[in-house]
Amino acid sequence: MSINWKKTIIVTLDLVLAAYLILATTSFNKPDRTAEACQQVRIKIAATDSSGFLSASDVKEMLTNKHLYPSGQNMELIDLRTIENTLKQNSFISGVECYKTQDGTVGVTVTQQLPMLRVKADNGEDYYIDIDGEVMQGEGHASDLIVATGGISQWYAKNYVAPLVRWIMAHDLWKNQVEQINILPDKSLEVIPRVGNHIACLGRMPENKSKERRERLINNFAEHQFSRLDKFYRYGLNEVGWNKYSYINLEFGNQIICKKSKPQKQETSENKQP
Repeated sequence: MSINWKKTIIVTLDLVLAAYLILATTSFNKPDRTAEACQQVRIKIAATDSSGFLSASDVKEMLTNKHLYPSGQNMELIDLRTIENTLKQNSFISGVECYKTQDGTVGVTVTQQLPMLRVKADNGEDYYIDIDGEVMQGEGHASDLIVATGGISQWYAKNYVAPLVRWIMAHDLWKNQVEQINILPDKSLEVIPRVGNHIACLGRMPENKSKERRERLINNFAEHQFSRLDKFYRYGLNEVGWNKYSYINLEFGNQIICKKSKPQKQETSENKQP
């Protein structure tokens, strides 16, 4: 009886390969005892080119308050979907991505919903408008944003003030110069600048029921009125001084009416002889 060595060798190699694959698979799937508990939490706030509110400590506090902060928890029991959905409920968060690693790390990357404008209306409402024109509640937060005041409803803030501020933020000069926008009872628009002790009245923004038409008209209005104000700054205030006038009215198309600042009282002192 002859032995087919070639066939025997092939079968033997197949058995060895099968045993190796079983061993490798078992070893790979065997849980790492050192990584059963979460060893580290990495929270990252995605980089933005504008002002934001959130920090890594804020995100940690949100998860801790909901008993979802994963540090020390069993890795298998950490529900990433629950963490993501919980954080997304915050109006300042637009996106969340979570992941686990084999060394016991849980990563949380948060994308902020950026505020564009703060509204402090005469009716007591205090809120923010984001870059999409939607209302954000942010009590207790502070950021270097343009503040809108006066008789402003949320509807007016979203449909008129927000498009105006969006235009301002697209122009470096006015983004750095405009500090506050005040809406008068007749809807006339006042601008309070960062530089200069004056108020500039630009008049009423054009109104239209169509969103596209309305925003186009507001952009044209802003372009025209701020261009006039820029020229007045260059050829007027640069000559007479930035504190010469307290009120600059550009409401009328063919003229600029200015109100002079009240002269400041000079303090005097007497030199008394001893």
